[in-house]
Amino acid sequence: MSNYHKLTISQKKKIFNKLSAIMLFSGAAISIVIDFILNNHLSWSRYPFIIALVLYVNIIITPLISKRKYTWMALSFLSISGLLAALDWLTSTNWWALKLAIPLLLVAYVGIFTICKIIANTTQKGLNVIAYAMLGAGILCLFTDGIISFYQKGLVLLNWSLIVMAAVVIIALLLLYIQYRLKKVTDLKRFFHI
Repeated sequence: MSNYHKLTISQKKKIFNKLSAIMLFSGAAISIVIDFILNNHLSWSRYPFIIALVLYVNIIITPLISKRKYTWMALSFLSISGLLAALDWLTSTNWWALKLAIPLLLVAYVGIFTICKIIANTTQKGLNVIAYAMLGAGILCLFTDGIISFYQKGLVLLNWSLIVMAAVVIIALLLLYIQYRLKKVTDLKRFFHI
């Protein structure tokens, strides 16, 4: 192991990729063997194999395009969407991946990307970062509630997410107010009227 520190970054990446492949696919292979021995056919072992394959694809693409964030996010979204579609196909249900899982995944990716972009472009970071993250999480809850209700009832009915959003807005406004006031008034005694 002492020679590991002497390797170049590309050599370390190759070792990491090979070890990842060995661990992921040996676990999948063991699952397949156990499933075949117990059931005389492949049933549940298809799931760990597909998951290992998608994880390995994500491990391979990350170092190749880590500097191109948009490309990495798009490929990551596509690979996870493919995983969800494959799991849906294997369970042969009513296409929950296309109607529910992939829209939720898309909203999560867009929401997290937007929050990270807003926070990165913020010049003064403090309580406002927490407020932005909370507002983003609240909006994500609204979309999640809407997508789930549309999947279940065919209508967008917002229930629990309205309560979450109301609480988040109040707390976020309070945090933004404190952030703005502390920017102008640095004396905490005067701010809290002590």
